[in-house]
Amino acid sequence: MATSSLAKSFVIKTKKEAGNFVKLFSEQENQRPLKDINIVTLSQERLIELINAKRK
Repeated sequence: MATSSLAKSFVIKTKKEAGNFVKLFSEQENQRPLKDINIVTLSQERLIELINAKRK
């Protein structure tokens, strides 16, 4: 008798299946939204330079 949790499980039988599973997992990890944000402090002068450079 299988429970619902067992019905959702699977068995990897070959190296090719294992490789495909790892590839799928890796692709999903690479497509995750960014959770870390780096904050860099800039001087007011540097900020003005960057804004003016983008306007040109």
